[in-house]
Amino acid sequence: MSDKTGWYSNVHPVLRIVSFIIFSLFLALGNPGQLIAAALAVILLFATTGRESFTGAWPILRRMRWFLLSILVIYAWMTPGPALLPGFADSVWLPTTTGLINGDERLLALALIVAAVHWLLFVTPRNQLISALYWLALPLQLVGVSRQRFAVRIALILSRVIEVQELVGQQVKQSKVSRGDIRGYADVSAGLVEEVIRRGEQAPCEEVEIDVADRPAAWQWVWPLLLTAILMLAGRIWSPVS
Repeated sequence: MSDKTGWYSNVHPVLRIVSFIIFSLFLALGNPGQLIAAALAVILLFATTGRESFTGAWPILRRMRWFLLSILVIYAWMTPGPALLPGFADSVWLPTTTGLINGDERLLALALIVAAVHWLLFVTPRNQLISALYWLALPLQLVGVSRQRFAVRIALILSRVIEVQELVGQQVKQSKVSRGDIRGYADVSAGLVEEVIRRGEQAPCEEVEIDVADRPAAWQWVWPLLLTAILMLAGRIWSPVS
């Protein structure tokens, strides 16, 4: 995560998370206009934080390529609609135009959400992130869930993410699994699960401190409201009717 200063450092961490939630909700059901607006927003965000932030996001997206491809295949071949080639309308082997369009939209939405998550983690130090989650988890107390435990668990998960990533890289290199060797990757995955469980059982207890976040200033709620207005406007400009 980053401790760099920039315009985003003046945005309260709680509102960064709220803005990300709004961003993700719009992308989940967004139309092409909202996808374009969201893509431009993500490009501007990464442009303000420099090349280091983008170079960290690219490997994540690259590792997701097979997952993203499988989603495209499911949409392209399972969505009813006109065939990609008009002369082969009755062929079940060709994708549909509607499926390809819908699949591309879902791929873009997922990629943008992943990129936004990476940017959020890049500009928000862990202590600020946990403090903001603790503040946002206040409603959980109404249903009997301890927000202290919720925040502590998030803190422990985040503290182990980098360790697990390094462990995955070591296991893959040591196993020398060749590309396409599905059984080899399955064995490596099983070994990783066992190693993660073993390390979790042997890990010493840690003390986690949670700094209670101050309430965001009232004027700062303009950031999520502005994001909502921009995405709603983009959706109206590129509406299905037009």
